[in-house]
Parts: sequence; C-alpha cells; structure tokens
Amino acid sequence: MLAGIGVGLGLQVLAAVLNVGLLGGLPSYFVMGVLIGVASPGRTIVEPGAAAFVLAAIGFVIDRLFFTLYTGGLGPLVFGALGLVLGVAGGYVGEKL
Repeated sequence: MLAGIGVGLGLQVLAAVLNVGLLGGLPSYFVMGVLIGVASPGRTIVEPGAAAFVLAAIGFVIDRLFFTLYTGGLGPLVFGALGLVLGVAGGYVGEKL
C-alpha cells in the first residue's frame, strides 16, 4: 500500500509540475492502479484501491484546510470512495495487461 501511495503522490506532483490536469486528481488514481497492477507480481487489485482511498481522503482534507474552509461532512469519504473505485479499476486493468 505504501508503494501505491508513493506512486499516487508522484503522479500528483508530476501533474502539478508539468501542469497536466489529466494526471492530477481522480484520473491519477486510475493510472496509479494500472501501474501497480502491471508492476507488482501476483494479484494486486485491492492494493491500489486502498492506497487511492487513503491518498484521496487525505488530499481532500489537506485541500480544504489550506485552500478553502473545511466544514467537515462526508466529503473525504465520498472522494476517498471515488479514489477506491478508480484504483481498483486501474488495478484490474493493470492485471489484465
């Protein structure tokens, strides 16, 4: 899972540096899942999903704390769930490649 978080953070930083919106945000969790699915031996469909959930939820909270007023609620869970679904989908595609 730590490798997934590292890959996800790397994609987020690369997207910010290159100013490529397709690599940042929610699409990065799918790309992270594909990369982990291809690179990791064995069945690794759930690992990128769990890493994407953690990364998305933490990223949502950090974004709200520093850039807008965070009022709580279900935002981190919803954004984390979207990251989970995209990470698992990317892991599935990566396993099939």
